[in-house]
Amino acid sequence: MNEEPNYEHAGIFWVGGPAAAGKTTVSRLLARKHGFLWYSVDAHAFAHEKRAAAAGIHVMGTGPGDFDRRPMILADIQSLPVDTSVVVEGAFVTPEMAGISENAVWLMPSREEQLARLEHRRPGGDHRGQIWGWGLVRSQLEGTGASIVVVDGQTVEQTILAVEQRFSAILRSFPTARTTDERQSLIRISNRQLAEQATERLRLGGDKENGHHAVRVFDCECAQANCHELVELAVDEMPTSLAHSPPSIVSPAHSNLT
Repeated sequence: MNEEPNYEHAGIFWVGGPAAAGKTTVSRLLARKHGFLWYSVDAHAFAHEKRAAAAGIHVMGTGPGDFDRRPMILADIQSLPVDTSVVVEGAFVTPEMAGISENAVWLMPSREEQLARLEHRRPGGDHRGQIWGWGLVRSQLEGTGASIVVVDGQTVEQTILAVEQRFSAILRSFPTARTTDERQSLIRISNRQLAEQATERLRLGGDKENGHHAVRVFDCECAQANCHELVELAVDEMPTSLAHSPPSIVSPAHSNLT
């Protein structure tokens, strides 16, 4: 396992943890606040599976697979058109992938906290898989010296502050988007990936009940650092919205920008 900082890219922040730890929400808002790119490993799952299958190390349709995603993540980041830092988040972010260093943190709820959050998210749902995932992430962290933020009882804002404190030694030294146009282009990269994920999920038979009317949540492209707004779009609305330059996906609160 990598015990030292290892930056193939000048600014990668790794955020891991189990389901309902707040990884996605915290990472999205952290990226918006500082002018970074939010990179969801989950949103790239289909693309990574296809690349792994083409390389002969994965069989499509057999689940997420246990192939090494790190080279694919780094290749995606290195191909970015904007020189900025990236917040990489997801349950697949392990200490082996990220290294135990100042640019990696894991958000961990207790089992009780995770179950409460999962139940709030989907009352009466079957949470056994997510609870099993909690144990897997915990086992990966044990004995590693990984930087862990216990999120029990925290608001989103408190967790963001705790993550910023863990990253404080490097947060201001990593590259960031400087202009509104650059910030909007970064948000558009993430939004486009979310749209591709939703389209692929539908193609593979997911959310059959709602079909092309299935709704997905995107980041507001106003690019204001203090904006927390999300925008709901149906799958069949995505092509039109993405056909225009940003900010074409904006909260009603910022509709004057379009």
